Amino acid sequence: MNSFFTPIQPIQPMTFSEEKTERSRESGSAIPFSDMLKEAINEYETLQKTADDDTNALVLGDVNNIAQIQIDSMKASAALQTAVQLTSRAVNAYKEIMQMQV
Repeated sequence: MNSFFTPIQPIQPMTFSEEKTERSRESGSAIPFSDMLKEAINEYETLQKTADDDTNALVLGDVNNIAQIQIDSMKASAALQTAVQLTSRAVNAYKEIMQMQV
């Protein structure tokens, strides 16, 4: 008899990309803020370009999957929010440092 339930599988260990692992090893597990901000901005630009292309395809009627367009749009929005948060935290940190008395 064929069972409807699948057996429990063991949890697989997480795998990380080599680039980020090497970068964190080189800098003593601390990623410079400028690199983090550049990466967030580049990710936003890429995701925004994808969302723009999807929007143009939607307007022209060349769309097969509306759900994917919504997902791409939400990814671009989340990337923008991340970049804005990183920028505002950098500005706040700068203001705090400038207010310190030496």
